[in-house]
Amino acid sequence: MNKRVIKRILLTSAIAVLGVSTSFAAFTFDRQEKVDTAPIVGLYRYQVPTELQGAYNAEGVKNLISSMEKEPNTLSMNVAHVKGNPSESYVVEIYTDTAALETHRKSEHFQNYINEVGSKLTSRKLYDVQPMLLIEKPDALSIINDGKSVVTLTEFTVDGNEVDTVQKQYQLDIERAVRDDAGYMAGYVLRERNNKTHWYVIQIYSDESAFNKHVNSPGYRFMMSQIQGSLQNVTTKVLDGDILVNHGGQDFVRP
Repeated sequence: MNKRVIKRILLTSAIAVLGVSTSFAAFTFDRQEKVDTAPIVGLYRYQVPTELQGAYNAEGVKNLISSMEKEPNTLSMNVAHVKGNPSESYVVEIYTDTAALETHRKSEHFQNYINEVGSKLTSRKLYDVQPMLLIEKPDALSIINDGKSVVTLTEFTVDGNEVDTVQKQYQLDIERAVRDDAGYMAGYVLRERNNKTHWYVIQIYSDESAFNKHVNSPGYRFMMSQIQGSLQNVTTKVLDGDILVNHGGQDFVRP
């Protein structure tokens, strides 16, 4: 086993122990490969034991609200759990760049979160992802345990010959929804760094009515008619939003 492989194994183990987000892993691996100037996105899943769920939520609120108040380059922080299963929690976080990520990781509020909760979460999955689309309403979002917000997480594999078409169709639909639908708050499309045809789509809605309006809209139905033959192994999880905060106004499209 060569030194580079050993180094990666040791780094990944350290990240798992500390509870550090996938965005840090992605940044570190990028140093060894090539620099990606797109925003840094972390996507990860936690299994939260029943006895830890109260603290997980409370400390998460403190951490994410403080991030929005004190870190202008921490762009978006989101926590949501699978409907009917609060133990399965997903987190999406977005930073302007590596300096913003480091600022967040060194912050007092993040360190408090790690000490109180993060270090106690023994079951986690870290996703090494890159953004394809990051589109939000212009105004800041702040939804904290409102009991109404809906987040969808769709995962699929894209036909390698249809990547541009799929990206463009998602871009058109998300841009229209952000512009025209009051309850559509944000849409993020990500791909795996080392498997660029494996994608994740995260969409944030104010409530179930907004979710139903979008998926039944002519624009969404047209998009799906154009791309459904290019997607394989599609799964969608509907999540209850817990903490959904951002500065608003993101409009990133990967060239």
